[in-house]
Amino acid sequence: MVAPCAMRVSAPTVSRPASVSHPRLALRPAARPFTSRFVRHAADAGAVLKDVQSVIAEQLGKDLAEVGPEAKFVDLGADSLDTVEIMMALEEKFDLQMDEEGAEKISTVKEAADMITQQIDSK
Repeated sequence: MVAPCAMRVSAPTVSRPASVSHPRLALRPAARPFTSRFVRHAADAGAVLKDVQSVIAEQLGKDLAEVGPEAKFVDLGADSLDTVEIMMALEEKFDLQMDEEGAEKISTVKEAADMITQQIDSK
Protein backbone atom coordinates (compact mmCIF):
# COMPACT_ATOMS: atom_id res chain seq x y z
CA MET A 1 0.00 0.00 0.00
CA VAL A 2 1.27 3.45 -0.94
CA ALA A 3 0.89 6.33 1.49
CA PRO A 4 -0.75 9.45 0.09
CA CYS A 5 1.49 12.41 -0.39
CA ALA A 6 0.82 15.11 2.12
CA MET A 7 2.56 17.85 0.27
CA ARG A 8 0.99 21.26 0.54
CA VAL A 9 1.48 23.96 -2.08
CA SER A 10 0.85 27.51 -0.97
CA ALA A 11 -0.01 30.42 -3.22
CA PRO A 12 2.34 33.36 -3.35
CA THR A 13 1.43 36.03 -0.85
CA VAL A 14 0.40 39.47 -2.02
CA SER A 15 0.49 42.41 0.29
CA ARG A 16 -2.77 44.31 0.37
CA PRO A 17 -4.54 46.57 2.81
CA ALA A 18 -6.12 44.78 5.72
CA SER A 19 -9.56 46.15 4.85
CA VAL A 20 -9.63 44.43 1.43
CA SER A 21 -10.85 40.87 1.58
CA HIS A 22 -10.20 39.90 -2.04
CA PRO A 23 -7.08 40.75 -4.11
CA ARG A 24 -9.07 42.02 -7.13
CA LEU A 25 -11.04 44.42 -4.98
CA ALA A 26 -7.85 46.27 -4.07
CA LEU A 27 -7.42 47.26 -7.72
CA ARG A 28 -10.92 48.72 -8.17
CA PRO A 29 -11.61 52.40 -7.69
CA ALA A 30 -13.67 53.45 -4.71
CA ALA A 31 -17.38 52.94 -5.23
CA ARG A 32 -19.75 55.90 -5.36
CA PRO A 33 -22.18 56.10 -2.47
CA PHE A 34 -25.50 54.44 -3.22
CA THR A 35 -28.24 57.02 -2.93
CA SER A 36 -31.31 55.63 -4.67
CA ARG A 37 -32.40 52.34 -6.10
CA PHE A 38 -34.70 53.74 -8.77
CA VAL A 39 -34.07 56.47 -11.28
CA ARG A 40 -37.12 58.52 -12.18
CA HIS A 41 -37.54 59.61 -15.78
CA ALA A 42 -39.95 62.31 -16.85
CA ALA A 43 -42.18 61.62 -19.82
CA ASP A 44 -41.18 63.20 -23.12
CA ALA A 45 -44.22 65.37 -23.86
CA GLY A 46 -43.45 65.54 -27.59
CA ALA A 47 -43.19 61.77 -27.93
CA VAL A 48 -46.38 61.28 -25.93
CA LEU A 49 -48.21 63.76 -28.18
CA LYS A 50 -47.07 61.94 -31.33
CA ASP A 51 -48.15 58.58 -29.90
CA VAL A 52 -51.54 60.02 -28.89
CA GLN A 53 -52.00 61.47 -32.37
CA SER A 54 -51.21 58.14 -34.01
CA VAL A 55 -53.60 56.22 -31.72
CA ILE A 56 -56.42 58.70 -32.41
CA ALA A 57 -55.76 58.66 -36.16
CA GLU A 58 -55.85 54.86 -36.16
CA GLN A 59 -59.03 54.68 -34.05
CA LEU A 60 -60.89 57.18 -36.23
CA GLY A 61 -59.45 56.07 -39.57
CA LYS A 62 -58.00 59.52 -40.21
CA ASP A 63 -54.74 60.65 -41.77
CA LEU A 64 -52.11 61.57 -39.16
CA ALA A 65 -51.86 65.09 -40.64
CA GLU A 66 -55.55 65.70 -39.81
CA VAL A 67 -55.00 64.93 -36.12
CA GLY A 68 -53.29 68.10 -34.94
CA PRO A 69 -52.66 68.94 -31.26
CA GLU A 70 -55.54 71.42 -31.12
CA ALA A 71 -57.99 69.19 -33.01
CA LYS A 72 -61.15 68.41 -31.06
CA PHE A 73 -62.48 64.87 -31.04
CA VAL A 74 -65.89 66.13 -32.20
CA ASP A 75 -64.32 67.98 -35.14
CA LEU A 76 -62.54 64.74 -36.10
CA GLY A 77 -65.92 63.00 -36.28
CA ALA A 78 -65.71 61.11 -32.99
CA ASP A 79 -68.93 60.35 -31.15
CA SER A 80 -69.12 59.32 -27.49
CA LEU A 81 -68.43 55.65 -28.27
CA ASP A 82 -65.39 56.61 -30.36
CA THR A 83 -64.12 58.74 -27.49
CA VAL A 84 -64.44 55.82 -25.06
CA GLU A 85 -62.58 53.55 -27.51
CA ILE A 86 -59.85 56.18 -27.91
CA MET A 87 -59.42 56.39 -24.14
CA MET A 88 -59.24 52.59 -23.86
CA ALA A 89 -56.64 52.44 -26.65
CA LEU A 90 -54.58 55.16 -24.93
CA GLU A 91 -54.76 53.32 -21.60
CA GLU A 92 -53.50 50.17 -23.30
CA LYS A 93 -50.78 52.00 -25.25
CA PHE A 94 -49.36 53.77 -22.20
CA ASP A 95 -50.17 51.06 -19.63
CA LEU A 96 -52.11 53.34 -17.31
CA GLN A 97 -55.61 53.79 -15.93
CA MET A 98 -57.41 57.08 -16.53
CA ASP A 99 -60.11 58.17 -14.14
CA GLU A 100 -63.53 58.73 -15.69
CA GLU A 101 -63.85 62.33 -14.49
CA GLY A 102 -60.58 63.34 -16.12
CA ALA A 103 -61.35 61.45 -19.31
CA GLU A 104 -64.73 63.18 -19.65
CA LYS A 105 -63.06 66.61 -19.54
CA ILE A 106 -60.71 65.84 -22.42
CA SER A 107 -61.83 67.37 -25.70
CA THR A 108 -58.62 67.91 -27.70
CA VAL A 109 -55.66 65.77 -28.68
CA LYS A 110 -53.28 67.98 -26.66
CA GLU A 111 -55.43 67.68 -23.54
CA ALA A 112 -55.27 63.88 -23.83
CA ALA A 113 -51.48 63.99 -24.28
CA ASP A 114 -51.07 66.38 -21.33
CA MET A 115 -53.15 64.15 -19.06
CA ILE A 116 -51.12 61.08 -20.04
CA THR A 117 -47.82 62.94 -19.51
CA GLN A 118 -49.01 64.06 -16.09
CA GLN A 119 -49.98 60.50 -15.12
CA ILE A 120 -46.66 59.08 -16.34
CA ASP A 121 -44.75 61.70 -14.34
CA SER A 122 -46.75 60.95 -11.19
CA LYS A 123 -45.94 57.21 -11.28
